[in-house]
Amino acid sequence: MRNKILFHLRSRTVRGLLLILPMLVTLWLLKILFDLINTYMTPMVVAVFRAAGSPDLDRWQARIGFPIIGFLLTVLAIYLCGLLAGNIVGRRLVLMVERFVLRIPVVKGIYGAARQLLDAFSFSDKKTFTKVVLVEYPRRGLWTVGFVTTENEHTLGGKGGPSVPVFLPTTPNPTSGWLLFVPLDDLTVLDIPMEEAIKLVVSGGIVSPQDIGPFLRSTGSKGQGVL
Repeated sequence: MRNKILFHLRSRTVRGLLLILPMLVTLWLLKILFDLINTYMTPMVVAVFRAAGSPDLDRWQARIGFPIIGFLLTVLAIYLCGLLAGNIVGRRLVLMVERFVLRIPVVKGIYGAARQLLDAFSFSDKKTFTKVVLVEYPRRGLWTVGFVTTENEHTLGGKGGPSVPVFLPTTPNPTSGWLLFVPLDDLTVLDIPMEEAIKLVVSGGIVSPQDIGPFLRSTGSKGQGVL
């Protein structure tokens, strides 16, 4: 009886954490954004209104309205940056700024790592990962989810058939892992979106289809000719 009660409390607590944690992370990120706006944008808005001779800057309507205006200006600035980066002149300007940042000794390590992380896991038109695959690893009978980084085929010293680079992520942190060159005949492609595959890895299999069998693109024993 005691074990059942402990199991019930532990399972319900874990389930509650899994439900609450995404909300807490979202609220935490919003708080960081709001604090940045209050620190930098709101004083600028107040200074503009004060320079324009606007009265009653200390009223509660103003104290609420100024952060909202600062938030809208922040969103507008982000949009303009995206708009600027969408043309040739803007892209060249961004590259110039990045080259300058990457020359700063301490900053270049942080910025470079963050940029590579975002590029690797951004789901834009130019995707770093091309396909979700299953690799029979670390031994026969056990399967690991991997991502084909490029479909360029490689011949490794004339041994075996053509191989492709496959990134095998770790759980729950998919930003770390290792790279394998896997023969095409040893790959089985999962016909699922990249976003769903990332959720599968991050959640440790909790967020996944009940049966991935229907998503197999090939019914061969080793996925022969799936790419």
